[in-house]
Amino acid sequence: MTTPIRFGGMASGIDTDSIIKQLMTVERIPVDKLGQKKQLTTWKIDAYREVNLSLFNLRNTAVDLSLSSNFYARTATSSDAGRVAVTAKPASGTSSLQITSVDSLAKVASTYSNSATNLVDKNGAAITKATKLTDLTGVTDPTAMTVKSSVSGSAVSLGLSIDATVEDFLTAVNAKTTGVSAFFDDATGKLSLTSRQTGADATISFNDANFVSAFKITNDVTGTDAQFTVNGLALSRPSNSVTIDNVTFTLNKAFTAAEGPVTISTKTDTQAVFDKIKSFVTQYNETMDLMNSKYSEEQYRDFQPLTDAQRDEMSEDEIKKWEERAMSGLLRGDFMLRSGTDQLRTAWSSTDVTTSGPNQLYQIGLSTGKDFRAGGRIEIDETKLKTAIEDDPEAVYKLFTDATNGLLPKIRDIAGDVRTNITSVAGSSGRTLNAYSLGRELSSLDTRIDRMNRQLIDKENAYYRRFAAMEKAMNQANAQAGYLQQFMAGGM
Repeated sequence: MTTPIRFGGMASGIDTDSIIKQLMTVERIPVDKLGQKKQLTTWKIDAYREVNLSLFNLRNTAVDLSLSSNFYARTATSSDAGRVAVTAKPASGTSSLQITSVDSLAKVASTYSNSATNLVDKNGAAITKATKLTDLTGVTDPTAMTVKSSVSGSAVSLGLSIDATVEDFLTAVNAKTTGVSAFFDDATGKLSLTSRQTGADATISFNDANFVSAFKITNDVTGTDAQFTVNGLALSRPSNSVTIDNVTFTLNKAFTAAEGPVTISTKTDTQAVFDKIKSFVTQYNETMDLMNSKYSEEQYRDFQPLTDAQRDEMSEDEIKKWEERAMSGLLRGDFMLRSGTDQLRTAWSSTDVTTSGPNQLYQIGLSTGKDFRAGGRIEIDETKLKTAIEDDPEAVYKLFTDATNGLLPKIRDIAGDVRTNITSVAGSSGRTLNAYSLGRELSSLDTRIDRMNRQLIDKENAYYRRFAAMEKAMNQANAQAGYLQQFMAGGM
């Protein structure tokens, strides 16, 4: 809208702009109140969404903790990691293994150019990556060349063209499907080939005898299995990484029984399990603290959101302090928060499962403590919880995850339900205003504010028209007075 050019007070000497500005300040009071209500609604939405984010994190933490691997974490040790290293999987039991000896390690199948001199092609030129395969002695049709390994299980065509070079051959062989790794030394023109797997089944076999001869490599080579003794039992494996009873150990070097055994021990990783539970409890306490603080936060009704005019008269520090009060207590006494915290507290006290050991959470060191003012915060008795984890990890796991009455399914469902209720009121990022109740309220306020702003513009223009009419009348009166004064002066 184009603002009209206004000339106020030229005849009357009255400061028209100042008077109209004061009049409009009064007229704007209802609009400012709507603007303050809009700001409070926006802050309220933000407060709800802060709670929802915390509940989202709590629900995700509960889901993550539900994995059995978190409760059955194991730690493994080796008496000599230099000879035999070890890792334990969550499902491994508490066990002890003795590796008495390692007669031989598992090895790959390998072959390389066995020649005392640099290799040359059929023309006597040094072999390079650019050398065509058909320039090698006896090689006539690279398109028919295949390789067999333990990975492919059968002969695999290398897909070479009739003009394929040594470099094309290397590219084809090093493809994962062949199960073979190839290396070419430019300085000597020699070739080295190894299988990607170890063990007696690992093979490298080419169908072109002339190619094999040209590079002076051995064809049809195989790897070897690892030979070792565990707890007196002689075993053979195709890999140096061996898993027994969900304990994985790696054979690093061969040794004899005379050098002494390597002892491998596994046990519950108490600290890892404890840390996972503690992390969940920390998130739970943070969520409860937030919801309780929002529910009981002091409300300062005399501190309403500042209007633009009020902000212009205050310093940044004054604005910050004012708005801290204005934003306080927006969710005070909120039913959804109270219902949510009550349900979450009940989830802990009502968890009661059938186990051979402890069947309630306080028995493993998790309780709300003696201070009722703590708002349902969970306290951890570290010694008690670690003892329970070591003595009866199955009972601890069931207390948390039992489908019928375990803690985590309850927390997950409660957090999800409360989030759904809050989202219906405060929405979430990306939702349209009409999708939730406070959003619809904001939309309504925007409509009313826009309408009233248009009315204010009309009213301001009306004030200017009135003052303009007054100025015009005064101009006419002044003109008439001047005329009469001239007339009377002329008559005398």
